[in-house]
Amino acid sequence: MFSNHLVLAGGGHTHALVLLRWAMNPKLKPAGMITLVNQSSTTIYSGMFPGVLAGKYKIDEILIDLRNLASKAGVSFVMAEIEGIDLKKNKLLLAGRPEIEYSLLSLNIGTKTNLNSTSLIAGDKDLAVPIKPFSESYKFIIDQDIHKDDSSAKPFVIIGGGFAGIEIAFSLRKRWPKRSILLKVKSGVKINKNLLINLDALKIKIIKKNPSILYPKLICTGNESFDWIKDSGLPLDEYGRVLTKKTLQVLNFSNLFAVGDCGVIRDHHRPASGVWAVRSAKPLAMNLEVMSKGLKPAEWKPQRKAIQLLDINSSKKESKAFISWGEIMIGPYNFLSRLKESIDTKFISKFDLIKDINSDMFSEDEIIKCRGCAAKLAFTPLSSALKRLDLIESSTDDSIDIGLLNSNKTLIQSVDGFPSLISDPWLNGRLLAFHSCSDIWACGGSVISAQSIVKLPSLSKDLQQELLFQVLEGINSALVIQGAKLIGGHTLESRKISEEPFSLAIESSLTVNGTIDDKKYFWSKGGMKKGDQILISRSLGTGIIFSAFMNGQVNPYILDSVLKEMNKSQHNIVNYINQLANRNLHSKVVNACTDITGFGLLGHLSEMLKSTNSDLYKMNLDPLKIILELDNIPVYEGVIDLLNKGFESTLSPSNEIFLKYIDGNENLRFELVSNNFCSNKSFYNTMLKILIDPQTCGPLVVSCSPLYSERLIQKGPWIKIGFIS
Repeated sequence: MFSNHLVLAGGGHTHALVLLRWAMNPKLKPAGMITLVNQSSTTIYSGMFPGVLAGKYKIDEILIDLRNLASKAGVSFVMAEIEGIDLKKNKLLLAGRPEIEYSLLSLNIGTKTNLNSTSLIAGDKDLAVPIKPFSESYKFIIDQDIHKDDSSAKPFVIIGGGFAGIEIAFSLRKRWPKRSILLKVKSGVKINKNLLINLDALKIKIIKKNPSILYPKLICTGNESFDWIKDSGLPLDEYGRVLTKKTLQVLNFSNLFAVGDCGVIRDHHRPASGVWAVRSAKPLAMNLEVMSKGLKPAEWKPQRKAIQLLDINSSKKESKAFISWGEIMIGPYNFLSRLKESIDTKFISKFDLIKDINSDMFSEDEIIKCRGCAAKLAFTPLSSALKRLDLIESSTDDSIDIGLLNSNKTLIQSVDGFPSLISDPWLNGRLLAFHSCSDIWACGGSVISAQSIVKLPSLSKDLQQELLFQVLEGINSALVIQGAKLIGGHTLESRKISEEPFSLAIESSLTVNGTIDDKKYFWSKGGMKKGDQILISRSLGTGIIFSAFMNGQVNPYILDSVLKEMNKSQHNIVNYINQLANRNLHSKVVNACTDITGFGLLGHLSEMLKSTNSDLYKMNLDPLKIILELDNIPVYEGVIDLLNKGFESTLSPSNEIFLKYIDGNENLRFELVSNNFCSNKSFYNTMLKILIDPQTCGPLVVSCSPLYSERLIQKGPWIKIGFIS
């Protein structure tokens, strides 16, 4: 059987606390490889969500950064949607990517809103949104803020008379003082008298009949299991929750655990509540730890009832809350609201402790070495070594021409690679492929095949097989969408002791083959023309962002957005330009092109300028210069803030060598223009840092005539950032 791979499926409160335990006490963590799988990189602490709606907290204050938490715990993080489980083969099935094989699996995936209990979602689905996932319902609430002071707006309806629906109603009253709010309650449902008094005092109207389908609705009708859990073959109770022993192991499946809202101990029924999810974290962690040592897991006896605090978030200066224990309810009192706030803030502040781990990392000149393309050799030692070699075939272009095929197409080849950028081996392989293919794209070519070299950490054969499978599947997924194939390669095993997570110890490279049709022009780095416009295909700043990420200091939303953009192939924009070239055989669409990688925008543009002016010099023609319009250069969100905090890639200082070309000699000269120079000197200095920032899966840059520039910009995603003078 597959061994030593613990997979934590879902980033619920229980798993988050387990990871926190291992981050703070690494010696407790089970041996072997551990992977956390969750659909998003963050999880919302549900206990504080009503407070966010009431304006008591900001949404960022109640987020748990799972990717950073996993990193601090030495655990791989995979952001993917779970769509099933193969109980016979011990595989977790994921949407849009290969399955993950496990030896131990723990489920903490939560539940979804039960929509079977209401027929009110008929009509416009945009007007009827379930409370879960919280990220989607929060967006819905924000969209409804335009009516917050409009007493004549259509009433906002909360469907569900349970604690969740009532607390949301109180929070929305604080958020929207004037808007009509209706609470739809099932016939026969009884609400505590004191609750009714407070609902009435805040003008939250209770209704029994179905409201108009035109009214916006938030559905809070309880929980149900995800469909794939119902179809999994796991033992379930009448509510669709996975049945477990007191050890939290799933009945009949000793290598599976289920906790939180998705699991329940047999003969210990309890409602879905974060209280039990939090309480089960320690027994789950301890059982996972002892099982990794071959020991017997211990039983846990959860409490049958839990105290619940319901904050009414009133419009007065001080909020009040009810306290409930079973059938008993007391309140509302100010001190109970303060108690709830204290409990909630204490819980979420636990995760701030991981920011103090390795706090001395900022005292070193080199904090944490950057990965990805920022790990490439600096320009000076690289260029000096190549000058000493007489036998190597050199080329100023991104790919080298290696011959003519029988089909009269030109075969080109390039190679690239880097140590793992992130701990998800599949996504890292995919990013490596896109990054490596960009050299072929930068010459106007189409990728046809690739060969890989993968260096794996020294682990058990099963774990090596799993890591290699994920990396190669990731590479292949990026090739297939281009009509290309992975045709072979080579593997190596590291002789160094690997730090956890083990997936970060993978180092990969790719030799990529492409072709250029004879009817098309080969895009060289040289060949820029006076009057050409310079276009860029995507934003800059990945080196800065990943430097901050390696040190746990980047907003998860920022990193998610950047990874989403990096995870897009750019072969389609190359194909479009080649289609234009086929329709305009007598003129060049692209005069010069390169891709922006390790030497940053300024470094790679200097290669283009040097190649162009070298040819002009041979013809006794005047050299050209590049004028960059700093105001137009696209930068990823969050980059400037991170620069202001002192983050930069470890390769950036070496790239400062290219700054000498700004207003430099006549043969290699850049001029920077901006409307912000006079009023904002810091903007200029910031942009200098961005110009030399190394990029992984960076943009393409083309030099073309104004005629074709206009057409490319209209088609997108091109942005004009300068011109040739």
